[in-house]
Amino acid sequence: MSLLSGLFGKHKMPTTGAVFLLNCEMHPYRVEAHKQSNIDLEITVTNSFARELLTSVTIRVPKTLGFDQTALSNEREVRLGNLMPGETRRVTAIVWSTQRTPAGDHTIEVFATSHYRDYSYVLNQAKKTLTLRAV
Repeated sequence: MSLLSGLFGKHKMPTTGAVFLLNCEMHPYRVEAHKQSNIDLEITVTNSFARELLTSVTIRVPKTLGFDQTALSNEREVRLGNLMPGETRRVTAIVWSTQRTPAGDHTIEVFATSHYRDYSYVLNQAKKTLTLRAV
């Protein structure tokens, strides 16, 4: 580690192995197209690294879906705090469809992010992509 990287707080993370185990479930598996309906998106994050990590979960949905009944909010971040090695936390988000939700498949992205110092600095990230069907 050089002198400057020590001053600015840069940390190197080993690239071997996964930092997070990310499991996502949707209940029910689909929403209604052109109607107001919702699903519960349950996300389970497990720290599989050897030290505690400052963790957040970010969920992104397309503009035709949202986290409120009007579907104006398309991204949500949940700050989980420090996760100890092997610790698991669960996050539940409600995803809504509206009158402007067309029939078909919609992509939902879930990110588990580890931070250092505070939530402004990203250390590592795990991503999972889900498909939500509107019928």
